[in-house]
Amino acid sequence: MKPNFIISLLILIAFIIVGYFVVKSNSSEDYPEKTDTVFQGKINIDEVCQGALAYMSFPDSASAEIFVEECKEGKHPQVIEAFKAQMNVGDGAAI
Repeated sequence: MKPNFIISLLILIAFIIVGYFVVKSNSSEDYPEKTDTVFQGKINIDEVCQGALAYMSFPDSASAEIFVEECKEGKHPQVIEAFKAQMNVGDGAAI
């Protein structure tokens, strides 16, 4: 065998070994597994009820204001449930 062939073969083997370790070091085993985050905190009912106006329509502003006040009093729980579903909060969130 020629010395150039042997050197080329050794360089190729070295690249394969280095490549293996680079790929292995970037594997997902080194990183902690991502878990679902749990909502920490309270829902701001004022902001949720006010934000519901963005996807609803009312004949006048007085009706919208009445809706927001009723929502804050808890008379429209579907608004809170829709917010929880949209934000993927779950049932444990406090108001």
